[in-house]
Amino acid sequence: MKVDFTGVVTSFDGIPPGDFFMSDLRSGGAFGLCVAIADNKKAALSLPSANSKDRAWIQVGGLTHQTFIHFPDAVLRLKLSSFTAVVTGAGLICVGTQRFIRGYEQQGFQYSTFNVESGAMDQIAEHEGVQFSQWSAGIIIDGKFEELYSFPSIRSGP
Repeated sequence: MKVDFTGVVTSFDGIPPGDFFMSDLRSGGAFGLCVAIADNKKAALSLPSANSKDRAWIQVGGLTHQTFIHFPDAVLRLKLSSFTAVVTGAGLICVGTQRFIRGYEQQGFQYSTFNVESGAMDQIAEHEGVQFSQWSAGIIIDGKFEELYSFPSIRSGP
């Protein structure tokens, strides 16, 4: 029997920087992007969920004993009508032909900017780009975009 599943069940070490994944499988799943931080060390850029703030958080520890679903063919789509000049939360920042997202550290006061396609930390000139406040990540199945994650996530409760 053939199984139509484009994900790869792996450890965090099996996910290259710039690739999309699902983690925290025991509690219903969370999504993120593998990124490279100082000295090419890998980290997880944990994307906001319905019950969290609208920021992506940099997670360095606690990743080695988890199971991940890696989506090597994931596609990020932005909503063109959501462009804005103000960079907030986990909005997608476009500068020239490159796309970036910010990852915040635990206290939320400092952030790093990551190239979405390579996962590399980068400096950008915000005045040369625009932000899109709505985007989604998914896979293409039979020529159609199947959404796996969307930002912002729909919040439950007040």
